[in-house]
Amino acid sequence: MSASVSFAGARSPFVTGLDPDVLAAQRQANLVLAQMPQPDVTTPEGLAALRALTSPAQPASQLVPEDITVDGPAGPLRLRVFTPEGDIRAVYLRIHGGGWAAGTPEDDEAVNDHIARTCQVAVVSPAYRLVPESTIAVQIEECLAAARWAAGQAGPRFGAGRLLIGGISAGGHLAATVALRLRDQGDPAFALLAGALLDCGAYDMSYTPSVRRSDHTTLVLPRTWIEGLTTLGLPGLDAEARRDPELSPLYADLTGLPPALFTVGALDPLRDDSVFLATAWQLAGGHADLDVWPEGAHAFTNMGTPLAALALQRTTDWIDALLA
Repeated sequence: MSASVSFAGARSPFVTGLDPDVLAAQRQANLVLAQMPQPDVTTPEGLAALRALTSPAQPASQLVPEDITVDGPAGPLRLRVFTPEGDIRAVYLRIHGGGWAAGTPEDDEAVNDHIARTCQVAVVSPAYRLVPESTIAVQIEECLAAARWAAGQAGPRFGAGRLLIGGISAGGHLAATVALRLRDQGDPAFALLAGALLDCGAYDMSYTPSVRRSDHTTLVLPRTWIEGLTTLGLPGLDAEARRDPELSPLYADLTGLPPALFTVGALDPLRDDSVFLATAWQLAGGHADLDVWPEGAHAFTNMGTPLAALALQRTTDWIDALLA
């Protein structure tokens, strides 16, 4: 074998060196999460309960967000925009989560405000229509419209020349599909796309092994919720149809995509989605950083724990390095 051959080694994606007190605090938070009710999300009553669970009170933001209404594929689309003072480095389309059936931009108010101020980026969060009143296919089109607005206004409104895209949970899924759609359609917005930040998204709508191993004891996102919410969002589609690359990014051609940061908790039933897509992203020639956080449940980054604060710092550091 040639002496010039080198190997990547066995670097683990697990975040290491964390303070034991940080992990202990997360374990305590997980004990509370284990007591969460698990309503039947396929019923109107259960869906209402889910929406109440996923919309906690948020602290007041330091920036004053602006609500802008733009034309969308299903009617008027509200965008919540955080604009920091001073020179803006990029526009970040950040899509909220909630299993496609719950959530609003206001649920991410504190995080969006922090990212906007810390990274000097304008954060745009679309209020896409929720299932079952809408479908995931329509949500993708709405978020695509939001991405085009953000890209089109990057220079004229914000004085920026770069676009970031990302989201948490269902928002991570929608962000990945929108990035692919922009590339596949040769959209001018894709030329501005500098990076993707994908937090605990679902990237295989027919379910990865970690989803299939989950059950009613799984924190935050039990298997019945995953199955019920995907069925609501993809009505009438069997497993093969759900693997359509336009719905499941894991099955898409991933060449030519920008650098990405994948964030997921070790206890998340969607863990394999991030691990698999990050690996495929790299194998397609792209740059992908994958962080698996010990003791992290699904969407732990929005929970306000010390572990969440470290993950948020990692996110802002990654954005800073990307835009430097």
